[in-house]
Amino acid sequence: MYSLAFPKILNSTTARVVSGYEATYSNLKLLLQSEKYSLFGDPYFGSSLRKLTFEQNNQILYDLVVDDIYVAIITFLPQIKLERRNIVITADRASIHITITATNLLDYTTDLYSITLTQSGDK
Repeated sequence: MYSLAFPKILNSTTARVVSGYEATYSNLKLLLQSEKYSLFGDPYFGSSLRKLTFEQNNQILYDLVVDDIYVAIITFLPQIKLERRNIVITADRASIHITITATNLLDYTTDLYSITLTQSGDK
């Protein structure tokens, strides 16, 4: 599997391409950070995480976010096999981190994907 190297896609004369684990990680980041209904070719690609980020924080919201992540991954990333219970969301101040334990079906290894959705301006 190959993917564009997001966010540094362009090199001086060519497009940067990654493969294997890096491609899966890049595709996962693109999927979770893309807003649903914003892509013209496939309007259902992406997630509703940006919209849910500003809702009241409680257990119901946590379940909605985990469900949204799970459905997006199952629908658009067939190279990853995961269970819903392997999605963990942590928040500290203004930073939201998602940790996903999944099996990469390219070589059947279990990988840990860690994605930061928002970051505080302190750093």
